[in-house]
Order: sequence, then structure tokens, then C-alpha cells
Amino acid sequence: MDKKLILTLFAVFMLFFTHDTSAKTMKPHHKNAGLACADCHTSKPFEAAEMEQCLTCHELPQKKEDYHGAPDKHDSPHYGVELECENCHAEHESSENFCNSCHEFEFNVP
Repeated sequence: MDKKLILTLFAVFMLFFTHDTSAKTMKPHHKNAGLACADCHTSKPFEAAEMEQCLTCHELPQKKEDYHGAPDKHDSPHYGVELECENCHAEHESSENFCNSCHEFEFNVP
């Protein structure tokens, strides 16, 4: 076989058979709640869930009146409560602390 054909077939194989398996995973707290993929992914084919979809089960955090110097992970002094959930929370990969892009806080992000 031609070397170019072999490389092309290998590339096709890699695209279709070694895709990211994270799409098959679900966080334990959502799995234990009995959720299925279609509960969050309402479009077909599946697309990323919008924040509005998260809010069908989760509530928006409340605005704090006084910070007293203590950060609130759901009410940022920079963004208020308007920061998209997905900036920190991820269903199919590791979540991360968005605040730590600039700061060093010890928030546990599920």
C-alpha cells in the first residue's frame, strides 16, 4: 500500500475510534441523582448544555451585601453572580477554580 494512503487511513481511524471518552462520563452526584445525558443535553446531536439548562435544577447564588474581605465563590466582587457556571464547573472533565486564574484560593470545585 501507498504510504500516503496508510497515513490517511490511520488519521481516519484516530478520528473515529479514539475520540475523547470523557463524553461518556458523568459526575457521581449527577449520576446518583438518576440523570441521563438527555436531561442536560436537550439538542440533537448533543451540544454543550447552556447555563439556563443547569438552572432547571440548580439555583443562582444570591448577591452578598458585605464581603468583609472574604471571597464568596458564587458571588465574585468582579463579576457578581453573573459568571457562567461553566467557568468553574465541568461535567465531562475536571472542574477548575476560575478565581485562581489571578488569585490563590482553596475552593473545592465539584
